[in-house]
Amino acid sequence: MREAADAIYQRAQRLAATYRERNAPQILALLEEAAAFDHPDALFELGSWRRHGIGTERDDARAIELWERASDAGHLEARFALAIAYERGAGVAADLARAFALYQSCAGEGYVDALYEAGRCRYYGIGTAVDVPAAAAQFATARAAGHVEAQCDAAESDGPRRMPPRRP
Repeated sequence: MREAADAIYQRAQRLAATYRERNAPQILALLEEAAAFDHPDALFELGSWRRHGIGTERDDARAIELWERASDAGHLEARFALAIAYERGAGVAADLARAFALYQSCAGEGYVDALYEAGRCRYYGIGTAVDVPAAAAQFATARAAGHVEAQCDAAESDGPRRMPPRRP
């Protein structure tokens, strides 16, 4: 089954590589087919297409469902996308503690963007207690790994330039 899902996913990738709007329905159908086999990359990409309304209407709730399945299958980008969704309340009820836990989980696997985001959460107390020294350590690690925003922050101040989202 995994080989069949891989073959279907690769067909979708080849078609998407020369993306034309008229091909979107066929690409979506192939992604749906591979996702039915729980192919992690297909689940993530299909969720992204649904989230951004590419070739279909935007459907945040469906995107979250697909990203959850991809994340459960070990897809790191899907887990990071979920963290963003939970922080912003996009397609799911905002859950800052869950967002922080997902950022930390990705950071623990070396995902550089997540290192920065987890540091930002610690700096502002988003979903966790304020912990400026721990934030600074995560920023330093992200900076050392080449994270551009972390490098710019270091040049301008001791903290992240991006403010936390407004709360209703």
